[in-house]
Amino acid sequence: MNRFRCIRELCLVLAVLQTLIQNHPCNGQRVVTSLGVKSNKHDKNDQSNLSKVENGSRHGDSRGVSSGTMGFLDLGFSDIYMEITTKKKSQQVKRVLLDGSIKGRAQPGRMLAIMGPSGAGKSTLLHALSGRLKENSQVCLEGNRYVTGKRLNGSSMLPCAFVEQETSFFAHMTVRETLCFRAELKLGRTISMEAKDELVSTLIEDMRLEKAADTIVGNARVRGISGGERRRLAIACELVTSPAAIFLDEPTSGLDSTSATSLIQSLRNLANKGKTIIAVIHQPSQHIFASFDDLLLLSEGKQMYFGEVDRVRQYMDGHARMAADGMGTAEHIIGCISSVSLNDESEAEAAQRIESLVTLAQSTELDIGPTTEMAVALQPEDKQQVGANFFTQVKLLLQRAVRENLRSKAKLIIQTVQQVTLGLIYGGIYSIGLNQASIQDRFGLLSLIAIGSANMALASTVRSFPKEKAIVSAELASKMYDTMPYFIGKAASEIPLIVFFNSLFGVLVSGFTGLNKSVGKIRRFLGLNVMHGLASQSVGLMIGAVSPNSDTALALFPAIMVLNIIFDGKNISEENTPRLLRWIPKVGLIRWGFEGLCLNEFEGLEFETKGPYRGAVVKDGAEALARLGLGARKIGVVVRAQALITFSCWSLSYLGLKLTRQKFEVMNAPMMQHD
Repeated sequence: MNRFRCIRELCLVLAVLQTLIQNHPCNGQRVVTSLGVKSNKHDKNDQSNLSKVENGSRHGDSRGVSSGTMGFLDLGFSDIYMEITTKKKSQQVKRVLLDGSIKGRAQPGRMLAIMGPSGAGKSTLLHALSGRLKENSQVCLEGNRYVTGKRLNGSSMLPCAFVEQETSFFAHMTVRETLCFRAELKLGRTISMEAKDELVSTLIEDMRLEKAADTIVGNARVRGISGGERRRLAIACELVTSPAAIFLDEPTSGLDSTSATSLIQSLRNLANKGKTIIAVIHQPSQHIFASFDDLLLLSEGKQMYFGEVDRVRQYMDGHARMAADGMGTAEHIIGCISSVSLNDESEAEAAQRIESLVTLAQSTELDIGPTTEMAVALQPEDKQQVGANFFTQVKLLLQRAVRENLRSKAKLIIQTVQQVTLGLIYGGIYSIGLNQASIQDRFGLLSLIAIGSANMALASTVRSFPKEKAIVSAELASKMYDTMPYFIGKAASEIPLIVFFNSLFGVLVSGFTGLNKSVGKIRRFLGLNVMHGLASQSVGLMIGAVSPNSDTALALFPAIMVLNIIFDGKNISEENTPRLLRWIPKVGLIRWGFEGLCLNEFEGLEFETKGPYRGAVVKDGAEALARLGLGARKIGVVVRAQALITFSCWSLSYLGLKLTRQKFEVMNAPMMQHD
């Protein structure tokens, strides 16, 4: 008996070894990784690093689960419960979104579909399982998640790719540039540039993006790739580090049948390579539905079914109602789990049908894989290191920002037209000489310049930055890069445009209106105008950074602009400013811009003493400045004040981005009972 047992065990070991050798990425002369990258072109070091990226660690720590890239991910889950507390008429009302009956398993090499009527809790469950449910003080989330048999603690995010229903990209980057950017940041120096380029090419091929590889991504205003290509690009971006699992929230919604089928086929190919695929699917065609292996059905937060796709039709025929002739399986099962009465049902019969399916699903024993009671933790997200170092991040983010600015041709043309038009308008209205009336004209024109420059810089930044922030927040949450490198790249990329547009405007105004009679004054005027534009842009950046959305930023913009106009140095004197508001002129954006332009313009001027008169005769620029309370000011003070405003707003913008980073809900251990 011992001899036969030894022979049998030896045969099992040999069979396992043979399987591993056949599936090993280094089998054969043409080395093909799990993503299909031909690695025979690279040296052994590149191949070793690339293998780490694509295959990940296959050995778990006895005390926990590695949060790095994993070869395979076997996810079991049970007792998923979620409720949200809202106030209604001074009373707290609890609404249960997931009732605690949710259980199942997502395995490597298989595709799990989560389906149900609208409002069933599908997307909520998907985000909860991945650890990416946004933090909310009114939410209570409980449940168990098991990875390779080990129960995760509540704060762990799965090492997986997550593709949202709507993914935003920088509009003027091409598909290839977008993927190369991700590869550079996420992989850093782990592999060579040649290996990264080949990885990107392979991802483009696997996701069927060859025709769109050199097309800009685009957005709602800029024409780019199609909706299906955008979804496949979103998946390709997540596959750069070859995650073990991919979560997708309604990936086929809004796509035509051809694009949807192509997308699902790409996912099927990934599953065949050992990936774990979990997707929320809404109204799939029969072909798409049949592409999945497993199915989890939800209705009103309750589990209705978990099992193989091939068995669900028979299950519903036996426990809900028979399918009509010619009706597709997907349509049939959604009708069976819907609380809406079917053609020949009463409301009581519909309720009974739902209740029987819920009871049956709860009483069914499911294999969710091996489980252990001791909770283990993945490495906390805050301690994970991004692939690229600090300086590489700054370089790549600066390159992206500059490229985005230079390729936004419509925006550049509009801003150029604005500056030229405004300069010509001022030049057509004002012709400034040295008579007594020119003193008022100078103050009026310089005030308009300060207000106009601040308004255009603020408005442009406040409108555009919150949209960019939505993309950046997702990238920061995924640990693609840190906040500081992004902010340095963003701020530095804006400086050349600010210098160009404000200098263009300054030259036109000086030439057409008669301001700045000397070369030295023109140079100082351009410098002060640039400093004013830079300070205004930094204020707009701060508003966008601290605002949760674009609507809030646009609501704050008029109030901030009005306060700056009121306390601009000439509309109300410093002595008569309410005591509680005397700090506002000290940080007044328009006030310092206006004062700097006035000090530069009136310095050394000698006015004619002949009419037309405006009160007492003013002989020189010093007297004119003294009447406005600016006689003791120096240009150096103005420059220091504008520099202080700029750097203070940049610092607040950085803190705003840092403090408003996405945080995720913790999944607590399940309670025995819920109210």
